[in-house]
Amino acid sequence: MATRREFLTSLFGVGTIGLIAACGGGASQTPATSTSAPAKPGATTAAAPAQTAPAQAASKPAAAGGTITFVIENDVIDFDPMLSRAFVDRCAQYQCYDSLVRVDPTGKIIPWLADKWDTSADGKQVTFSLRKDVKYHDGSVFDADSVKWNIDRYRTTETSARKGELAPVASVDVVDASTVRFNLSSTFAPMLSLLVDRAGMMVSRKVVEASGQDFTRKAFKAGTGPFILTEAVKDDHVTLEKNPDWWGKDSAGNKLPFLDKIIIKPITNSDVRLTNLKTGDAQFCNNVAPKDVAALKTDSTMSYQEVPGYDYSSLVPNRKEGFIFNEGRYVKALTVAIDRQEIIDKAFFGVGSVGYGAVAPAHFAFDPNFKPFPKADPDAARKLVADVGKGPLSFELLVPAGDPTLVQQSQLIQAQLRKADIDAQLSQLEFAQILQLQTDHTFKGVANIGWSGRVDPDGNTYDFNYTGRPLNDSSYSNAQVDKLLDMQRQTADEAQRTDALRKAEQIYVVDDPSRVWFRFGVSPHLTSLKLQGVPPYPDRIPRFQTATLSK
Repeated sequence: MATRREFLTSLFGVGTIGLIAACGGGASQTPATSTSAPAKPGATTAAAPAQTAPAQAASKPAAAGGTITFVIENDVIDFDPMLSRAFVDRCAQYQCYDSLVRVDPTGKIIPWLADKWDTSADGKQVTFSLRKDVKYHDGSVFDADSVKWNIDRYRTTETSARKGELAPVASVDVVDASTVRFNLSSTFAPMLSLLVDRAGMMVSRKVVEASGQDFTRKAFKAGTGPFILTEAVKDDHVTLEKNPDWWGKDSAGNKLPFLDKIIIKPITNSDVRLTNLKTGDAQFCNNVAPKDVAALKTDSTMSYQEVPGYDYSSLVPNRKEGFIFNEGRYVKALTVAIDRQEIIDKAFFGVGSVGYGAVAPAHFAFDPNFKPFPKADPDAARKLVADVGKGPLSFELLVPAGDPTLVQQSQLIQAQLRKADIDAQLSQLEFAQILQLQTDHTFKGVANIGWSGRVDPDGNTYDFNYTGRPLNDSSYSNAQVDKLLDMQRQTADEAQRTDALRKAEQIYVVDDPSRVWFRFGVSPHLTSLKLQGVPPYPDRIPRFQTATLSK
């Protein structure tokens, strides 16, 4: 695997980005100067090199058109990028919303709605030049005013889940119709990586204001992306239809996308999802039960691909005052009691790797020697509980309902904790209900909820461990962790960032654990042989703009 030094692009540079769509990226753009290494503060970062579309999309595909069904593990909860917290939301959002920048399949940041940008000498201003050929699905013009409105909405709305991500953005200035300037309170190294995702997704102000609170489920014609949201029936299906006016083209000049329609169907049971692929009722799935992976790798009737992911699996305790796990020794007891290798071997059938924290193996700051809990230690866990002096530890372990595989994984963890005389009482709820309890910080004990991961380690660490941030579901607070996480944001030097991230991880994993990490995952793609042009990305999210379906 290439190192994250090759993958990551900080605020100050784009790195080598000439191979943008060689593995299934996006649209062709006017060539411009690019750099072969991250630029220093003050250097102009041009970000619109020539692009090469996938081989099967290099000429007009004979199989243009068609409808595919994409089966996901839960229904889309929120189409509003400002409020969205779920991975499944992003699987739909990436199809109908464009963001200011994107990543290619290797993790390199590439131009998207912004075709170039430059950074001031002090690193506190970033100026973006925007594409001039983009309109929202409702006909509204995409321009600098629209960018300012979107970013201000994300960073200032009290209920925004993006508020923490964009906290270093002090203000946004419209320079002219196609130029927008971000003014930062301090140097903010991970900014571009955050603008890849929901914090950088652009939505129509007209649609948002007309929809009101209904926008969360009825964000119709709100994006600029290759597909248009036209239908959303709760717990049944989401319909995305081709945007005939999308700005993207492949390297041969063919307009994208090629598909006519995408149907997204939520199916919580992994066995049923797989059956849908086998029978031809679905053509794509990005959540495959680990027990099925070995067989799928040799199945000639379907195509299985995987790449290392940015994601992690974890147990999230509620450390808010008044709840059981406000006592940090209880969290540490869980941390030392579980056998991570047994979980990988028995619950995940060897898929993925043992994980001890938030910084994944694909990140530049990962330390393969960081193995603080190589073996389960039930005696140490038992002593930690005893030292609290309140008797045996018993708590509710929330598990998303509907998938027997996830229940079996949780039952194994339950059995491991029982060896330390810790009683985890499994309780199943709908995934959306668990997320709401976490958002409200009202869940009683622990939730078995992971994270899909981000290209920069900041996206895996900051909002989950920093005091008071929107995604800090465990209500964790440690002043030294806050200081270190701020430090790594304020420099573009990878060595300095690594040092701060490693010191922070030692605290929030070992010394004063915020949650219990146990696995790093992979990004799997299971497709019908008829579906081509959908390469796997480390974040598990498909990009369907170059997909083709043979008849």
